[in-house]
Amino acid sequence: MARIMTRSRPVKEGNTGVKFSEVLIMLMVVAVVAYGVKYYLDYKKSASYALSEFMGGVKAGNAEDQYKLIDELDKQKFFKTLSDYKKLTFPHGYTERVANVTLLPEEKDPKKEDVVTIKMNVSIRDTTVGKKIYENGTTNNYSDSVKMRKNSDGAWRLMLSKSVDPNSNKFSFEQAPPSPESVY
Repeated sequence: MARIMTRSRPVKEGNTGVKFSEVLIMLMVVAVVAYGVKYYLDYKKSASYALSEFMGGVKAGNAEDQYKLIDELDKQKFFKTLSDYKKLTFPHGYTERVANVTLLPEEKDPKKEDVVTIKMNVSIRDTTVGKKIYENGTTNNYSDSVKMRKNSDGAWRLMLSKSVDPNSNKFSFEQAPPSPESVY
């Protein structure tokens, strides 16, 4: 059998082989990535992010990180030093027992533009003191309404004095008994 041989077609110069539809898809991917980066950078500047960092410090028992996120007026009035702040229960009383923190959307204060309120739901595991190993794992849920204020630098800080219950001077999650090793 004989094969039929034909001449190969010459390739046009300057043709990249990228079609218009492929260019559109590439542009859409770049736009989605750019929007995602912008959203993340805006979120890092939000009050919700600052509150989640504060509660991360509560979960880790890191009072220094928490103290950095407290409003300057509260520091001047109530906690002049870090050691004054450490005398409270929650900076170190719930280490590794905060199971979940859920933050609801920010509500802006109509009177002050630099103040927002964030409703927060916290799940805290019970202590293991006096329990058998199979009795562990129960959690209790607590709700708080936290006020945040933007300071002169533009960073959000926790208004601790406005966020705690005025009667007990505590967060509602402080109803959970603290870890025994953290009580000073």
